[in-house]
Formats: sequence, structure tokens, C-alpha cells
Amino acid sequence: METSAFLAGAQDRLVDEVVAAIERHDQARDLAWHHPPSPEKRRRDVRQLLRIVLRCVREGSAEPMITPSQQIAADRFVAGVAITEVQAAFNILQEVLWRQLADAFSGDQRIEALGLVNGALGTGKDAAARTYVSLASRAGSPLAGPPAPAAAGALATSGGQPRTDRLADAPVRIAAYGRVGVICLDDARKRNAIGARMAHGVVAALAKLRAQDVRAVVLRAAAGQDVWSAGHDIDELPRGKRDPLGYDDPLEEMLRAIRSFPAPVVAMVHGTVWGAALDLVLSCDLVTADETASFAITPANLGLPYNTTGLLHFLGRLPINIIKEMFFTAAPLDAGTAKEWLLINHLVESSELEAFTLRLAENMASKSPMAIAVIKEQLRVLTDYQPIAAQVYERIQGLRRQAYDSSDYIEGLTAFAEKRQPVFRGA
Repeated sequence: METSAFLAGAQDRLVDEVVAAIERHDQARDLAWHHPPSPEKRRRDVRQLLRIVLRCVREGSAEPMITPSQQIAADRFVAGVAITEVQAAFNILQEVLWRQLADAFSGDQRIEALGLVNGALGTGKDAAARTYVSLASRAGSPLAGPPAPAAAGALATSGGQPRTDRLADAPVRIAAYGRVGVICLDDARKRNAIGARMAHGVVAALAKLRAQDVRAVVLRAAAGQDVWSAGHDIDELPRGKRDPLGYDDPLEEMLRAIRSFPAPVVAMVHGTVWGAALDLVLSCDLVTADETASFAITPANLGLPYNTTGLLHFLGRLPINIIKEMFFTAAPLDAGTAKEWLLINHLVESSELEAFTLRLAENMASKSPMAIAVIKEQLRVLTDYQPIAAQVYERIQGLRRQAYDSSDYIEGLTAFAEKRQPVFRGA
């Protein structure tokens, strides 16, 4: 059965369950509503929200969720309802749908169904939060005008109306807010794993934004995704006898494009960052994150010998003892530790992350683009290029070749595919 057919057939049951859960939530919190909704209105609101989710699932896009969520937030703001309670309604619907879909589907179909619902409701929560931030920051009455924020992934057109711009044959969307560009990783099915399509899409997005004279770029995952990126697409790694991280690997091409882009690139992190995705984050110029963020560099879990260029990226950002701990343990850092260890520039609340990051990018975009481009290139050259004797480089490459030709590397990839712990033999 298709996800949309399941949701359409179960609407009445789902509405009943969500309304009951919201009522239990309100009773537990002992909420004092200024204008308490009637049971009939609550059912209508939940049914309408569920229908919008169904439309998103049918269209394979979260965009239909944006405008209704902004209107819901604006109505609740005027009624004096806290944003946390608006978010709670989305969370309750998401929990109910996840439970029902997990029971109804299995395997890849379950993953796809949950990804579609997660993307739709995550976009709704983000749109609601941005509306609250916008209304709360205005002087005077919150009714002075319509909510201003546009959804992530909306590209301003000449008529001033937002639209989604997805790059052809790439799980990447782009947006432009004045001189600030946004690149959105949008492949929930593969948890934004970085394969050739994703990497080439980011490179193409940078080129397109550069042609639009964008002066700062925000790199983010699509709204509602709990994994910022799962790292290098393991399915695309060679199975021995070839350098898995050679110069011409699409991942390496993408990292070079970000590091050489003549304007600041800010990684905005909500969710977990794994493996090579951490190299991507550190290749950006700044990092903002919320409390859901965590970071792990995991080649030791795969028996994969990381390349010298990648290690230089880490050396340019982190102390050597921290680099060693991260690589040797492959253990994730939570957001607080990552901020303490200076991996994150700014750690902010989830509801404020996007607005904060865009303001930061807008600030940089207002400065001299020529001065910033020159300073960024000087810093790149100073940190990327370290003199190394030819024989030393050849020795390092020889050691790496022994590692990626070994049985340990094959075992690491096989264990990952089979979802089990690898058994490394050191040979």
C-alpha cells in the first residue's frame, strides 16, 4: 500500500488519536489558554493539518506545509500562545504518524514513508518558528502586516514571490535571500549521504549562487531531518585496490569548491554529522548549531585510511590532541562539547537557529566582498598547503595503500553493509 493511501484511509482514526494526545498534553501542562479551542475546532485543525501532510506526501514535497504553518503560528501568536505549544501540536502529530507508519510498513517503504512525514512536519515547525521570530521582533502590533519569513529552499523571484528551486538530477535545493544564498541537502532516504549526485549538486549550487553575486552562503540540511549528513555514501566507496579518497573523488571536489568559494560559507547544523560530513562542516568557514547537533569522524570504524588533505582540514581548525581523540575513538561529540572544543562558532536554540544563521550571513554579506574574498583565500593557502618532502609523501601514500588494500578495509565495508560490528585483524 502507498503511504498516501494509508493516510487517506486512516484519517478518522488518526485525528481521534492526535486530538486525544493533545488534550492529555494540555491537561498535563495545566495550560491556561486565553481563548481555549472548542473540541470541534481542535478536530478541524488537526484534520486540516493531516490533509496538508497527505498532500505533501502525494506531491513528494514539503512546500504545501509552509503557508498553513505560517498562518497557524500567526493566529496563535495573536492569541498569546507560546511557540512551544504550537511546536508541541506538530510533535504530537508526528509521533502518532510515526507510530502508525512504523506498524504499517517495513524496510525501505517504512524509511521512505517516515522521511516524507518527517520532512513535511519539520518544514511546518520551521515555518512556524520563523513566523514567531518575525512577529516578536517587529515594533508595534503583530497585526501590522503578514508574516514575512520564507521557507528554506524558497528562491526569490523577480516578482518577489518565493519558489522552490531544485537542481536537476541532484538532491539539493537552493534559495536566495538578497545577497545570502542557501544550499539545502535534501535526500532524507539516504540521510543526506554524500555520493556523486549530492557532491556534484553542491558544486553546481555554488556556481549558480556565485553567478547571482551571492556574498554569503548557508549550507544546511532540509527541515525536519534528524541527520544532517551520514557522511560519504558507503555504497560508492571502492572495494580495495584503489584509493577511496583520491583527488578526483566527488567528495574531494565538493570540499575544494567550498574552501575556494570567494565568500563566507556557514554550516548550519541541526542533527547528527557523521564521517566525511564532518570534513564538509569543517571546510565551511563558520559553524552554527543547535542542541541536537553531534559530530563524529568515523574512518576507524571502516578501516579506511583518511587522506592527508582531509587531515589538513582538521589541523586547520582543531588542536592535535582533539583530532587524535576524534579519529581514534570515532565517538560522537555532543553540541556542548563541540562548542567547548571550538568546533562550533555559535550554539543556539533550535527555534532560533535559522533566523540567527541568516542574520549572521546577512552581516557578512554587507561587508566588502573583495576584502573577504582575499582574506579567505589567504587563510586557505596558509592552512591547506604545508611543505612536505617527496619521499615523505610517497611513504604516507604507501602506508595508506597497505590499509585500503587490506582485509580490514573490506571487513569494515562489509560489516557496515550487514549492520554488524566489524572484526578487524590488523592485516
